[in-house]
Amino acid sequence: MKKIMKTAESFVYDMCHGIAMAHPELDFVEKYKVVKKKEINQDKVSLISGGGSGHEPAHAGFVGYGMLDAAVCGDVFASPSQIQVYNGLKLTASNKGTLMIVKNYSGDCMNFNNAAALAKDDGIKVDAVYVNDDIAVKDSLYTVGRRGVAGTVLVHKIAGAKAEEGAELEEVKRVAQKVIDNVRSFGFALTSCTVPAAGSPTFKIGEDEIEFGVGIHGEPGRKREKLQTADKLAERIVKDLIEDLGLRKGEEICLLINGFGGSPLQELYILNYFTTLELEKKGIKIYKTMVGDYMTSIDMAGASITTLRLDDELKALLDAPVATPAITWGTAASKASAAAEEAVKALGKAFAAMGADFDFGGAAKATTSKKASAAKASAKEAAVYEVKGESVIGDKINTAGMVELVDKMADIIIAHEVAFCEADRLGDGDFGMSIAKGFKQLKKDWNTRKKGNIGEFLVSSSEIIMEYCGGASGPLWGSAFRQAGKAIGDAVEIGVDGLATIFAAAAKGIQETGRRSFGRGAVVGDKTLIDALIPAADSLAESAEKGVKLKDAVTASAKAAVEGADSTKTFSAKMGRAGAVGDRSIGYPDAGAYGLGVIFTELAEYINKK
Repeated sequence: MKKIMKTAESFVYDMCHGIAMAHPELDFVEKYKVVKKKEINQDKVSLISGGGSGHEPAHAGFVGYGMLDAAVCGDVFASPSQIQVYNGLKLTASNKGTLMIVKNYSGDCMNFNNAAALAKDDGIKVDAVYVNDDIAVKDSLYTVGRRGVAGTVLVHKIAGAKAEEGAELEEVKRVAQKVIDNVRSFGFALTSCTVPAAGSPTFKIGEDEIEFGVGIHGEPGRKREKLQTADKLAERIVKDLIEDLGLRKGEEICLLINGFGGSPLQELYILNYFTTLELEKKGIKIYKTMVGDYMTSIDMAGASITTLRLDDELKALLDAPVATPAITWGTAASKASAAAEEAVKALGKAFAAMGADFDFGGAAKATTSKKASAAKASAKEAAVYEVKGESVIGDKINTAGMVELVDKMADIIIAHEVAFCEADRLGDGDFGMSIAKGFKQLKKDWNTRKKGNIGEFLVSSSEIIMEYCGGASGPLWGSAFRQAGKAIGDAVEIGVDGLATIFAAAAKGIQETGRRSFGRGAVVGDKTLIDALIPAADSLAESAEKGVKLKDAVTASAKAAVEGADSTKTFSAKMGRAGAVGDRSIGYPDAGAYGLGVIFTELAEYINKK
């Protein structure tokens, strides 16, 4: 892997700092990885979007006049946490409310929805729309339906224009939903992409092959085929888009030819040529054409074609002025430039008032110095919670023993980070880094976790996991820890029956999170981590009834988890990480279930050595 980068861990932070430095009208709030306008207009509806990084210029590249007020940036291909989104909502709150534009992926839906609930508790008016323009995936529960892909950019543009008019939240949402109802996309890949933390391509594809219907996270497409010429690709895709959207002869559209990051512009123009010819043959009128990289998949070679049915209202909003790092047209360019100039002048005056020379190096030093002072103050104020007593892990597990086991669990997850990413090849390829990130942070914040009893410790740990585990892992694993802690309560010592309670509550927490986001929680047979967790929990409950000793019980439970994970090889995914590829997942275990099998097995071995 060859990439211009410092480290995989700092990849997104460094990129976002670079965006803000290049565009002084923007701010990067590093703590929550939010790229936002410096000035939030209180008299217009705020628009907030985001998701996993790796799709640049989406989404931070669309923050600016006429589009988004903020973009919340997750790790590469991993949804931002609900805490990130919640703070993004607070930072952009206006008198007219906020519309969240969410791509229809499980992690995005869970984190944005949970964040909205928190914001509403604070009195912030929030609503949401869910973009689902990818016709390559039909009714996959992994995405609660179809995936949101390049059509999201047109939702940003048109909803942004409506918001700039001063429209109310309900009207901005209506227009955004109108775009969603009338936009369709279909993509294909010539190569895989390489996630920086993984260091190798997400999937392998032959030199003479094409992945037809690929998603924007590097997940495999509808099917693998032999490479085809541009005219044949355009013919097939246009036919599917017209049929799905129900386009009729004489209707007008916006055509978006979107690159995935690795195909040169000349090839995108070639695709545009043949796509335009096909649309003309069908009698479809093209009102506006956009060609370029708008919603990418890191360095994947390939492209997608998007068609948006237009009427007079949508045409006017599409044409409205816009000025963002990635899209600029109309008179807004001069407005944005003037605003940027004023922002820089204001910054200069501010630094001068503080007695600092105004230059970017000085500003950076001043900022760094302030951060260092704040960090020292924060460290002094942070409470340190020491666990009481010696660790006991035998026939019983005490609070100190549970702390030790969770610490060991974190070590296991971190050690298997790359392996868990490898197991997620049919998903986003990010599972390992998504959970490892959260547990690395948990170890960093170890002394700030409450350890008065087992329940308190698990709930306290869930706060870090919810915030720092990427994608769907944050809500799911965080809910598992939180519900487990609430279920076991103030116990300071547990046996097999207590472990059974913890595991059963963890499963229930995951299922309830799924139910809130998708209408139902996963069950055994859906090909998710539940296929390993429920058998493990059931095994512990059975061992408790039979009076099996703790060490034997955890060994049997780990074996049940592994068997449950192995069973997922035999059926297709209905939900979970590989839900988008359906029958193509047969023969492969679910990554989450596989991960639990590994974690529980190594934990059982650790307990048995005590």
